[in-house]
Amino acid sequence: MFKKLSILACLIVVCSLGWYLFYPREQAAGLSARPSRAEADAFSRKVEKLSAGEKARSANTVEFRQSEIDAYIQHELAPLFPKGLEQVNVQLQQGLIAGSARINFDTLETGDGKSNPLLSALLRGQHLLDVVASVKTQNGTGSYEVSKVLLDQREIPKPLVDLLIQKYVVPKYPTAKPNTPFPLPYNVDHADLQPGKVIVYQVPR
Repeated sequence: MFKKLSILACLIVVCSLGWYLFYPREQAAGLSARPSRAEADAFSRKVEKLSAGEKARSANTVEFRQSEIDAYIQHELAPLFPKGLEQVNVQLQQGLIAGSARINFDTLETGDGKSNPLLSALLRGQHLLDVVASVKTQNGTGSYEVSKVLLDQREIPKPLVDLLIQKYVVPKYPTAKPNTPFPLPYNVDHADLQPGKVIVYQVPR
């Protein structure tokens, strides 16, 4: 069920709230700490609640805490991380998701299997990658925009960010494009992203 992801796919997709919460087996991320198993189970139960509420005739609200998301990632997804992905952190902010990781790009391949001289020269060896993305959800659809990408704490120009996404993400995950609306599952109307939590609003359809 889980498909092995390239590292940029991991981080960019994590920055999409819909993919991050509602397709938990379709991405990878993690933390250096080891959150509790109980909080991971709480996350799973809340996703099950959303799934069960899809056919309900009344509105439903589910709140995911940062600690529950961290725990689910660590306990359920950590064994499935692609080689070369370490020290991953994901933080919920006001309307934003921020992710960081230490990556060994020598172990990764581009999504289309073709090398690029510029990327090969830049992304050689181990680096620290930071990604910040703004998230918007309304009327059953969501979208995200990558606002900043830093490599070893130096901001990458937007044309290069676009190239990274085009080479690493789009070939394998065409629906994970930035600035492209995607449907929210489980009849979710919208989600309110706040520091340390995200509140999901489910409505009957």
